[in-house]
Amino acid sequence: MKNRALLKGIYVLTDAHLTPKATVLAQMERVLSSGVSVIQYRDKYATHEDAMLTCKALQALCDKHNALFIIDDRLDVARDINADGLHIGEEDVSYEEARLVLGHNAIIGVSCYGNIERALKYEALGADYVAFGSFFPSPTKPHSKVVPLEVLQKARECLHVPICAIGGIGRESIALVSAYDIAMYSVISAVFEDNAIEENLAMLQKGL
Repeated sequence: MKNRALLKGIYVLTDAHLTPKATVLAQMERVLSSGVSVIQYRDKYATHEDAMLTCKALQALCDKHNALFIIDDRLDVARDINADGLHIGEEDVSYEEARLVLGHNAIIGVSCYGNIERALKYEALGADYVAFGSFFPSPTKPHSKVVPLEVLQKARECLHVPICAIGGIGRESIALVSAYDIAMYSVISAVFEDNAIEENLAMLQKGL
């Protein structure tokens, strides 16, 4: 059984530009060595072959560090490498299909944007965590709609699964989000800027 207790703290995502194929493994090794317990591979542009190779290596890295490895959207890759889990959004494969293919051992997270009803639906279906956001303008997802932080308060009041916040979270804004005492804080740009991964993660942790 996957260790769902690791769904906590800083949740670091890869990015096609900030963590390119040539350096992503070294960068995520540094992330995991800094104590992060869950990472996600998110690359909408990689070929299936590149995604397979990278994800296989990232899953091995996570196994070495006793961390969880989640893949964004690519159900076939998650199935073929027996990844720890999958993250799905509104336009991705359905939760029901993902659960059928990956089984009950896999971790499946669902993006809920600002929609509490959507989160309640997927909690009832068995999702392992739900994600809300963007809460701030995001350099990696510039077209994401910004939702009010108060959504997290409502989510805390009616949900029982781990809650993740995503979207533009950085060292200044993470404290605003952590005031809601949720499980996970999804971060991309703020981790990789200036190639100062360890220092950036240390600063982000201070805001929790």
